[in-house]
Amino acid sequence: MPWLKFLLPALALPVVVIGGLYAGVILLDKPAEPPEAEVSQAAAESPAESAASSAAEPQTALAPRPPRPAEPLDMDKLRITDTVVSDIRVEIERLPDNSQLDSVPQEETSAPEVAQTTEAEKVPSPEAVLETPPESKTETAALAPAVTLQKPAKPSAPKNQGQAQVIPPLWLRNATAPKANQGQPMIAVVIDDIGPNLRNARRSVTLPAPLTLAFLPYANHLEDLTTKAGQAGHELMVHMPMEPKESSQNPGENALLTELGPEELKRRIQWNLERFSGYVGVNNHMGSKFTGSGPGMRLVMSELSKRGLLFLDSRTNAQSQAEQAAALFRVPFAQRDIFIDNDHKNPDAIRAQLAKLEEQARSRGYAIGIGHPHDKTLEVLAEWLPEVRKRGFALVPISEIVKQRLLLARAERSAAPGSGNGAGSSLGQP
Repeated sequence: MPWLKFLLPALALPVVVIGGLYAGVILLDKPAEPPEAEVSQAAAESPAESAASSAAEPQTALAPRPPRPAEPLDMDKLRITDTVVSDIRVEIERLPDNSQLDSVPQEETSAPEVAQTTEAEKVPSPEAVLETPPESKTETAALAPAVTLQKPAKPSAPKNQGQAQVIPPLWLRNATAPKANQGQPMIAVVIDDIGPNLRNARRSVTLPAPLTLAFLPYANHLEDLTTKAGQAGHELMVHMPMEPKESSQNPGENALLTELGPEELKRRIQWNLERFSGYVGVNNHMGSKFTGSGPGMRLVMSELSKRGLLFLDSRTNAQSQAEQAAALFRVPFAQRDIFIDNDHKNPDAIRAQLAKLEEQARSRGYAIGIGHPHDKTLEVLAEWLPEVRKRGFALVPISEIVKQRLLLARAERSAAPGSGNGAGSSLGQP
């Protein structure tokens, strides 16, 4: 039919057009593979050049950038990234006060809040906490005791915390504990000049205790003698040699002389005090001239005060400056009442002096007698010591007399409120 010649081409034209469009869409959707030369060029580009090229030629959604083939890991290319990580790590360590941890929210617990509470935060008192306990967000928190918001309990402290810990002076630490005297009159017997005569020194140690044995510091065998004396219950003193008025008398090695300067006197005092240990104080050997020197005795008392020692004045000089110097430096002080063996070869004379010693103790409450390690003196003492106890006297070391003087001085101050509290009264100077 002749009209079909015109109809068939007209129908085929749309089919051809639609098929061509469909084929074009399929061809456009398929990614085109770039030539090998372009791929190798892209691989040779540095990261910076790649970034620049990508910025200059932005890709469209219809033509995405082709993926790069897998390459070996190049450490040079990662150096920038490693540097950044390292810088970040250092910066975190330098953050002040660990602030990156402070910014992390912490779990609300009572213990840390109590530990960090200060008075400036005005923590409520225990009474206020018990009256109005804080609101709880959960049932478990509501069951927590309100006292957890109080200040942390301080650790138990010793009773004397906050108070100065008083350390007894050396004379009290080395003192011999006497037997209870129950108000009996006290007698202290001091035997000095011990040391040079070794036989009589050992005899002195065997006498009934407690006696006060004063050892000459330049004697031999001091360590052995003083140790045995202490073990026997006797109290120890340093019998320090000092200058006498009579130039014919020799006080001994390293004696204190008025002609010496302060530095040499200090050296000699220290030498005498370091010959043995365990003593309560010092009494003078001879010294009728040196004890009359105010500057010399003040130097002695200064050293004794530093060491916490007492001083017993043998009273070889009626004008002795020992008591005034002791009061100035607050050195515990006592002085001799009776010399019991001025006539050391006459036993009856020794007994007569001991009777005076008893009378002094009975009238005043205490007395101090000084003797020496002579044969007759030791014999009479060996007889008298047991008998004097039977007559109601208490034999005590010198430290107990010093304590008694201190107690009497305090009682006198209490009885006279208007009186001053001078250095002498505080040391028990009657």
